[in-house]
Amino acid sequence: MARRVAYSGDAPITLEDVAQQCRVEVEDLEPELIEHVIIPGVVAQAEGRTGAAIRPAEYSEEWPEQYASGHALDIGQATEILSVQRVAADGSAVELDVPRYLEQGQRESFLHFPNGRPAGVLRIRYKAGVDPAAYPGARLWLLMSAATAYEFRETMVAGTILAELPSTFLDALLAEIEVPARF
Repeated sequence: MARRVAYSGDAPITLEDVAQQCRVEVEDLEPELIEHVIIPGVVAQAEGRTGAAIRPAEYSEEWPEQYASGHALDIGQATEILSVQRVAADGSAVELDVPRYLEQGQRESFLHFPNGRPAGVLRIRYKAGVDPAAYPGARLWLLMSAATAYEFRETMVAGTILAELPSTFLDALLAEIEVPARF
């Protein structure tokens, strides 16, 4: 499983975007709540549902020897391979300068080694992050989820009739970037 090393870009939605979606003025919102709780929370939800990187970040994953050239990276929406290292038995890593290319599919990204995959366990470091202009449904999902989280800040709602939008509508907004299940 890939591990996020560090974010490398801004969240795909802003305080101003959330204010517009909530139909309120920015001054009427709680910036700390929106920027440090709600936006990171809905980004995490989208990443968990899709398996794709929503906010640009750097990731690291290890490939066991049985992963061949052309294997899919764990995180969808990869944009750049930063490094490939061979991991020794003692845990140390050696940088490999081998020909490679990233195949970017709509949902998955694949790492190819044209001259054959290097032997041993590999540590792959890469950047990933969805392009909100290319996938407007993902951005809309984030905005709708942020507005809902702002309106209903607790996990329980009492005294209000609350109905969820049809899952077919909501799921379709993220379907373009959802990484297929792998067994």
